[in-house]
Amino acid sequence: MPFGLPDYHKSLDVLHFGCESNHAYFIPFADKESAMTLQRDESPYFKNLCGEWSFKFYPSVDLITDPMDVTFLAEERIDVPMNWQYALGRGYDTPHYTNTNYPYPVDPPHVPNDNPAGVYARTFTVTPAELCGKDMILGFEGVDSCFYLYVNGSFAGYSQVSHSTSEFNVTDLLHPGVNEVRLVVLKWCDGSYLEDQDMYRASGIFREVYLLARDMARVEDIFVHTDLSEDLSAAEISVDINTTSSLEVSLLLLDASGAELLSSSISCTDSSTVSLGTLTSPSLWSDEDPYLYTLVITAGSEVISLPVGIRKIQIRGNVILINGKAVKARGVNRHDSHPILGHATPMDHVLRDILMVKRYNGNMIRTSHYPNDPRFYELCDRLGVYVVDETDLECHGINIYRNRNELTSNPEWLAAYLDRAERMLERDKNHPSVIIWSVGNESGAGENHEHMAKYFKQRDPSRLVHAEDESRRAYHNYFEIQKGREFDSPDLLRSYIDFESRMYPPIAELEEWYLGEDKRFPMFLCEYCHAMGNGPGDLAKYWELIRKYDNFFGGCVWEFTDHTAAVGDNVYADPHYTYGGYFGNIPNDSNFCVDGLVYPDRRPHTGLYELKIAQAPIAASYEGGKLTVKSYRYFTSLSDISLSYTVEKNGKTVDFGELGACNIEPLGTATYDIPEKDYGTGVITLNVRAEQNRPTEWAERGYEICFWQFMLADNMEKQAPAPRGAHLSERSDAYVVTMGETAVAVSKHSGLITSIVSEGKELLLKPVTPEVWRAPTDNDMKIKEKWKWNCYDRETTACRAIS
Repeated sequence: MPFGLPDYHKSLDVLHFGCESNHAYFIPFADKESAMTLQRDESPYFKNLCGEWSFKFYPSVDLITDPMDVTFLAEERIDVPMNWQYALGRGYDTPHYTNTNYPYPVDPPHVPNDNPAGVYARTFTVTPAELCGKDMILGFEGVDSCFYLYVNGSFAGYSQVSHSTSEFNVTDLLHPGVNEVRLVVLKWCDGSYLEDQDMYRASGIFREVYLLARDMARVEDIFVHTDLSEDLSAAEISVDINTTSSLEVSLLLLDASGAELLSSSISCTDSSTVSLGTLTSPSLWSDEDPYLYTLVITAGSEVISLPVGIRKIQIRGNVILINGKAVKARGVNRHDSHPILGHATPMDHVLRDILMVKRYNGNMIRTSHYPNDPRFYELCDRLGVYVVDETDLECHGINIYRNRNELTSNPEWLAAYLDRAERMLERDKNHPSVIIWSVGNESGAGENHEHMAKYFKQRDPSRLVHAEDESRRAYHNYFEIQKGREFDSPDLLRSYIDFESRMYPPIAELEEWYLGEDKRFPMFLCEYCHAMGNGPGDLAKYWELIRKYDNFFGGCVWEFTDHTAAVGDNVYADPHYTYGGYFGNIPNDSNFCVDGLVYPDRRPHTGLYELKIAQAPIAASYEGGKLTVKSYRYFTSLSDISLSYTVEKNGKTVDFGELGACNIEPLGTATYDIPEKDYGTGVITLNVRAEQNRPTEWAERGYEICFWQFMLADNMEKQAPAPRGAHLSERSDAYVVTMGETAVAVSKHSGLITSIVSEGKELLLKPVTPEVWRAPTDNDMKIKEKWKWNCYDRETTACRAIS
């Protein structure tokens, strides 16, 4: 680099420099009570460095002669966290949406010569007491795409992988009083080839920055194991602990009420495993009942609190089981997306998204296509949301110009692949909400994925491994085998993958090839029902199939939210939403980013209401005065849901009733009497409503969970038809049908209706012409070319005979 550093951002040999080792996410507190709140800003050892930073943008990093010589103007300030492209109108580049295409020439691992960069700086104060006997750890939870770190003018380190935490021990670089931290953040690095996700491309510090004061002799890593017996009656609780040096550590396990259950003390040296003992008849964690114990670890002056959920994930036969039940995944794919801040998503916004998933009867989020903020998983633990935790890895654009497997099969990239897998797993391994590790998205299939999957299985055999690209390869091979072709390894899935994963398969194909007792693997749709334009569609049909087959685990709708960059004079009060290409970026994928179940401000699209009904935890049917209600819950009753009904005649209520709470056990049914009555003639409907009878964090009392409408009668009084009196006459050019004051002319030449005259007035401007063409919707983007090839958009008519 021009200011004397090695070109780490161009080298596959250096992914990080000066970084702390990967470890589980936790924040130390000074006492048990504050530690159990998990509110890290309340810890005396946590110093939040978010807020306004000085900032200077450079069109190319080569224009920076020395980051310490950068002079910031008074007005050059930027919020942290926030992507610099979203500081619109300040010349800091612009948000750029592209799906598959890389936004720069594809020549891995080389990056563009003109590589934009931003220099960030801020000061903070450290007291002598904070420095006394402490290690000062500077943490960055998300920086796109890479950064060089300076503290008080000295180079402190380098890191890449945008959506992961990078920590640096900066103790020796700090002094009592005012200190300065500077970052040089580059728009592109060699790692950007692995971050070709379908999203707005945006750079900078987009997650939180903080300083931790840690004991020098401290707990460095924690891995909690809850080995649940096959019959779910007992759980062995053990904890792997890594320390920086010899240290006395005490551990205490509490139940949800705070009662002490198990405890232990140990002298740790480097790495130790502590057995806390056995819990008999443990309360289990699930999406329906997310019961959490709390592990409190005390070492030196630090107290660490970790929520602990006990659950068992396994595959029996070809069925995925959670706590012994064939649970269904009712999921969405969720990007970090904020219309004003970019990839920066404040925690109140993250919480809102998770609550919306629960409110609309969902129970899973796939973190498409990178790990989320570490606090996201704490919320999912508490609220009961299953997580597919996805590695920050996608190289979709490679397959446009090269072999789609080029990077995934290239050993030169193996270290980068494994680094991303390790950083995710080590950070998130203690969260019960995480039930699946994913090797990434749309990157082909190859040995690097295999190494990642084997790492997942070796390090954490308690969870499942997902690789959709490998499933797609197996699917292709299967059909080639059916055609009589041979393969060296004709297995349907390699051994390191636990289940089939597909995107957008037709329903008929799913049932024919994947579902049923004789199929080898469970089926999961990591993406289905593309929610773009007038989509999603066929949700009810998918859910009929999901519930029909035990080996159909479920799926995640693509996707949760529309992506955008808001523009306007006041983007907070009156945002105007844009899409790809608005800022003149090339290449771009136009409105393909507007494909969510909710608008950018999280107002629901109509598709979300449809999804809510399709995946509801309760179903009903009505026949002969009997309403039959079925529960689709697996662990808890429907006692929190009450039923009521109305009978409507021609849209007006003529009867109503309360059926009370649904005290239906998991997967059970109940029948309610709603006697049939004579309501006279008309359209008579029975409308049944299921609502919350007690409040939850995501739904108020009275909130409608689901509703059904059943037709009781359609016997409208029919009026006598008007006298026919039609008369056929013939002209030289047409046949004319006359009915009262209306005359319809049919051309003898074209066979088309060329005139309709009613009460002396011509109603047509041109002949009535049949068409097979219609305006394509967004989701017709592939089939519309076939329509045009068959001339649907320019068909003509021909009259062969008239009779």
